[in-house]
Amino acid sequence: MKKVLFATTALVLSAGFASADIALSGYGRFGLSYNSGNDGSTSKTWMEQRLRLNIKASTQTDGGIEFGAKARIQYDDGMDSAGVNPAQFYFSYEGAKVEVGNVDTAADNDTAGVFYGTELGLTATGYGDSRSDFYAYESKSYEGSRSGVYGSYTIDGITAEASYIDPNQYGDNGVGVKAEKQLVLTYASGPITVAAGGILDGAGIADNTLWYAGAIYEFTDQFKAGLTYIDEGKTAAGDDLGKTVSLYGTYTTGPVAVQAYVANASSYDVPDYEKNTVFGLGGSYDLGGGTSLLAGVHRNYDDNTYGDFGVKFKF
Repeated sequence: MKKVLFATTALVLSAGFASADIALSGYGRFGLSYNSGNDGSTSKTWMEQRLRLNIKASTQTDGGIEFGAKARIQYDDGMDSAGVNPAQFYFSYEGAKVEVGNVDTAADNDTAGVFYGTELGLTATGYGDSRSDFYAYESKSYEGSRSGVYGSYTIDGITAEASYIDPNQYGDNGVGVKAEKQLVLTYASGPITVAAGGILDGAGIADNTLWYAGAIYEFTDQFKAGLTYIDEGKTAAGDDLGKTVSLYGTYTTGPVAVQAYVANASSYDVPDYEKNTVFGLGGSYDLGGGTSLLAGVHRNYDDNTYGDFGVKFKF
């Protein structure tokens, strides 16, 4: 009888998997991080750890429309245990895609690679990133009333992306809290990629509006460089975060890649930075099989040194 039950269960499961595609992907990383600005109550050096596991299930209609859902399990050092984030649902057809739930957001997707162009090292840190608050795909848990919609369409090198996040879809958002809207346009042709975008009421903060424009040019197969300008938004208190301009580049030879950036913050009301200019230098060595050694060192706006080194492997 047990053999019959096992055989029946296997048949049912195989039938389910035959009509759907279930995929696991993600990465692990571990190494050391250092921050000279940590005081006596916080260690300046710690073991950097992360495990990220993406679970994606999808199926396709007879007409070629793909429907699917995605969830993520993630553990970072300092957490008691790994957690599962809110789900994302989507459908796509040819060059179009629509997501609902815990969605990607247009700027955070960074299709062109200019919004996060300064990120490098084991932890993908970049002090030239936007200093404003805004929503992004959330890898961990958040208040369940938050939900959004994201859409993208690509044709002839042009990609248009838009997202809408409601902090509380079940009721009133409250005073000073609004739904966030993002819009980004990207164009890629030959060696050049350009993008421009804006975020209205970022992170639900009323009047926290920012926009950016940037470009990356591949001078050779080995070297590319980019420039990004960000007109930052405002804090919840209404203080202007000013402007951020960053210049960055990558040189690759064989399995070795070297990255560097310099960025400047200006015309801001807050915070009171020690330095207006930050910079970083990093490198990676491709070990093959999706595994790399990565390292990075930065000087941040507080005039502190942050660095990391370790291994990252993708699966």
